[in-house]
Amino acid sequence: MSPDAWSLLDGRAERAKSSWSATTSLLPVGTRVRARVLATMPFGVFAEIDGQPNALALMEITTLPPGSEPPPVGVHLDAVVIDHAAHNWQVRLRPAESRTQGLSD
Repeated sequence: MSPDAWSLLDGRAERAKSSWSATTSLLPVGTRVRARVLATMPFGVFAEIDGQPNALALMEITTLPPGSEPPPVGVHLDAVVIDHAAHNWQVRLRPAESRTQGLSD
């Protein structure tokens, strides 16, 4: 991860931990969300969920369509909550299925 990516994620884990109960209540599995990519990693992308600034989201590379590239930093995307990883306070996402909506700036 680049130094810029570290600075974007700095402090987010602690905020995610302190708001974990509220996050899991407000974002149950199956919830459709809009998220902005914060950092791209070899294993996936970290994102910020609109309206939930304390939630730390991860969209693993395995959830992306085969052969696709991870979305770049700053891109907004439609996603669905697929899991809550309590051990590291992450909301796990996958891209939303949609023919008319998807990646946009």
